[in-house]
Amino acid sequence: MLEGRKTYLTALVLALATFARAMGWLEQQQYEIILGLLGSLGLAALRAGMTKG
Repeated sequence: MLEGRKTYLTALVLALATFARAMGWLEQQQYEIILGLLGSLGLAALRAGMTKG
């Protein structure tokens, strides 16, 4: 289902988090936690894609 789309999905959620921070809906500490989690998830998705390619 998410084959080949995990990295794009992670980037989309990161963009939404950035928008939420810009709108003031998230505090800086919450935003930094989200960045750390999504950054790790994005790297894992890239690594999974490299092993298949």
